[in-house]
Amino acid sequence: MAVHREEGSFTVRIELSAEFAEAYEGDDDGNAWLERWRARVQPRLVRAIFEQLRAEPGFSAVPASRGKNPEEELEIAVRFDAGANGASGATVGD
Repeated sequence: MAVHREEGSFTVRIELSAEFAEAYEGDDDGNAWLERWRARVQPRLVRAIFEQLRAEPGFSAVPASRGKNPEEELEIAVRFDAGANGASGATVGD
């Protein structure tokens, strides 16, 4: 049972946009540029984020979408266990 709990947060927000020539007639292509992002870039970015979060001893990371659309938002619950894998209360970079 935990004696003391501390919390923090870190936010990365990526705003996506696309610009087209004047002759563009709207999103008849189904927003292909956005679908390309979701199919190709977003999965790589998510994998890289989880890989780095889990690389640090004592840290675990799990998706925590809390009912939000996973195509539009990724929320991650990161927990630190000071007793896991020889981790200490030292700050990152020590």
